[in-house]
Amino acid sequence: MQRTMHAFTRIAAAFLILVAGTAFAKVAHPDITPAAGIDLYGSIIDETGAPVAGVVVSDGYQCVATDAKGVYQMKRNPKARMVYYSTPSDYVVNTLAKPGDKGGPAAFYAKLDKRDGQQRHNFDLARLPAPEGEFTLVCIGDPQTKRDEQIVRYKKETIDDLRAFARASSSPCYAILLGDVCGDAMDLHLPMRDATALAGIPFFAVIGNHDHDASVKNDDHNAGAPFESVFGPLNFSLNRGGVHIIGMDNILYNGSKNYKSGFTDEQVEWLRQNLSFVPKDKIIVLAYHAPLGHGNAQNRENLMKLFEGYAEVHLMAGHSHNHRNTIIKKPIAAYEHVTGTACGAWWRSVLNTDGTPNGYGVFTFNGNKVADWFYKANGRGRDYQMRMYRGDASFGGPGGMFSYGKTANDVVVDVWNADRKWKLVAYENGVKAGALKKLPRMVDAYAAGYHAGVLNNQRPGYGHVPPGTNQHLYLHTKKDPDARVEIRATDRFGKTYTLDKYTTDLSDAAPPR
Repeated sequence: MQRTMHAFTRIAAAFLILVAGTAFAKVAHPDITPAAGIDLYGSIIDETGAPVAGVVVSDGYQCVATDAKGVYQMKRNPKARMVYYSTPSDYVVNTLAKPGDKGGPAAFYAKLDKRDGQQRHNFDLARLPAPEGEFTLVCIGDPQTKRDEQIVRYKKETIDDLRAFARASSSPCYAILLGDVCGDAMDLHLPMRDATALAGIPFFAVIGNHDHDASVKNDDHNAGAPFESVFGPLNFSLNRGGVHIIGMDNILYNGSKNYKSGFTDEQVEWLRQNLSFVPKDKIIVLAYHAPLGHGNAQNRENLMKLFEGYAEVHLMAGHSHNHRNTIIKKPIAAYEHVTGTACGAWWRSVLNTDGTPNGYGVFTFNGNKVADWFYKANGRGRDYQMRMYRGDASFGGPGGMFSYGKTANDVVVDVWNADRKWKLVAYENGVKAGALKKLPRMVDAYAAGYHAGVLNNQRPGYGHVPPGTNQHLYLHTKKDPDARVEIRATDRFGKTYTLDKYTTDLSDAAPPR
C-alpha cells in the first residue's frame, strides 16, 4: 500500500493545485518511511518544492511540527475526522477560491478516511511576496440565517459592505465567523459559506450552538460534524504577523435547548500542545461563540492559564446579539470583545437588542500590537459610532412606548464600542461642558421601541427586558437648557468622532426594503 501511495505522489506532480486562487505547477513531495506505529503522516512543501519546517499539524487532538524535511508524523486519534495545519505567518492562507478569485473559505485541512491503516496527506504552501507587518481581522457575529431571504439580506447588508471595506483597506484582510452561521438549518451552511466568500477575503469560522446538529445527543463533537464538513476543523489556528489566532468550539452541546459553554479536557490539552510551538512575544487572539466573561464556562480557568506570559490576549465572541467590551481579570488579564451581530435582533430590524447597529468588528494588528479596532455598522462609514437622544424622548408604537427616563435638559448618548479608555466629552455652543457620565445597564429605549413597540414583539430577547439591555449608554445634563450640544468621543487610539444631531425617530431601525 505504501509503494502505491508513493507512486501516486509522483503522478500527482503533473497536476495543478490552487493556492488562494492562483494556479501553479505542483512539485513532487518527498518519499516518507513512517516510524513504527505511525498511521497519519505527510509533508508540507512550498511552491518551489522546498520543505517547510516547523509547521504545526494536528488531528484535532494532538499537535506536532514538521521536521527539516517538511515531514509530519503522528498516531491518529481514533476520533479524529481531519488532519490540518496552522498557516505560518510568512505564507499565504490557502483558500477554496477559483482561479482569478480572491479570498474565500480557508483550505488548510484534509478529511480523513474512516478506514484503519496508514494515511498520507500532503499540503502545499506559497510564500508571501513580503511579510505582513500589518493586517486586519474582521469578526462577524451570528448571521443566524434560517431562510433563503435572510441569506439575501446577509449578502446585501454585511457581505457587500465588507467587500467594499476590504477593497479600500491598506492592509490585508481576513475574517472569522463567530458562530451561529445558520439558525439550526444544516442545509444552509454551504450557501452561507458561498455567500461569505463574495467578500473576497480569506475567512475562517467557529461553530455556534445553532450550528450543531440537534439530532445528535450526548455530543462528543459529533453534533458539529455537519458544520465541520463545510467550514473545516472545530478547533484550529493560524499565524499572521505577530499574532497567533485560534478558533475553538466552546459549545458543550446536548440538544438545542440543552447546552452550556466551555471546553472539554481534550480541547484544553489540544490547546496546550498548540501553544507549545508559539513564542511568548506573540499576541493571542482566541475566537469562539459564547462569551466567557460571566465566568461559569467549563474549564475556563484551565484554558486561560495557558495564555499566561503572552504579549496580549484578545477574546472574540458573539452569541449575545448585543455589543460590549469586557476585561476578564482572572486567572489572567484578557480583553473580551463581544461583537454585535450581522442579523441583529434575528433579522427583524437593523439593530441588535441593545441598539447597536448590525455590523462587524474590525481589528488591525501591527506586529505584536493592536494598532486599531472599531465597530463597523453595515452601510455606514467608520464615523458612525454613536447616537444621541433627548433625555425625555420616547420611542415605540402599538406594542408600547419606551424612554430612557431622563429630563428634557438631559442628553443620552449611546456609544456602542466605548470602553474605559474612551474619552467622552460634551460641548455646549462650542465650549467644553464636561465629561459624559456612564449610565447603569438598562433596557435600550430605541431598540425596544422598534422591536416591542412597532413590531409588537414581546419576547424577552428583543430588548424590552433583560437580557436585551444596553451597557454603553452615557449622560450629559445641559448647563444651558437652550444650548446646541456636540459630543466628541475619542477612542483609545486617538480617533475622535463627533455628533451634534439628535435621533428623534425610528427610521434608522427599520430593515431595508
